[in-house]
Amino acid sequence: MKKKLSDIVLKNIYPPDYKKNLTVKDMAEVLVQRLGLKRKKGRANHAKLLIELLKFKKDNIPVTIEQIAGFLEVSQSQAYEEIRKWRTLGILEHVKIPQGINLIKGYMLTASTINRLMDKVESSLNSFIRRTRRIAKDFDDAYQLEQIRPSINKNIEEVKE
Repeated sequence: MKKKLSDIVLKNIYPPDYKKNLTVKDMAEVLVQRLGLKRKKGRANHAKLLIELLKFKKDNIPVTIEQIAGFLEVSQSQAYEEIRKWRTLGILEHVKIPQGINLIKGYMLTASTINRLMDKVESSLNSFIRRTRRIAKDFDDAYQLEQIRPSINKNIEEVKE
């Protein structure tokens, strides 16, 4: 799957300060919102998916798209769209794990903790920024060259006269 980093939307959401004790679900909801993992405002329960995927990762069991659709409470076809941003950020990957003579196929988190997942997100974003910076440098060089050329051409014409 080709990564479309243009899908990334970071939102400045904070845990609710009116609650005395934050639950894992509250914090999962904040993480999902901050990383923009939800495709759109809808009923898809990404916080529940994050928590469930962490449980399956601990046991090294891939999750099928049917299970993901169940956790998100959406159809299977919509589940593929809902996990696109997860895959773009490198949080979720499609895996094939050998078990006996068979292969178990499904999706699995790329790390076993949220901190390690954030390292993956950070790496993806830094890579994107580095590539963009290279394009910006090439742009600046080309732009400056374009600005210099007219004055060089003018100077050459003056010398000819």
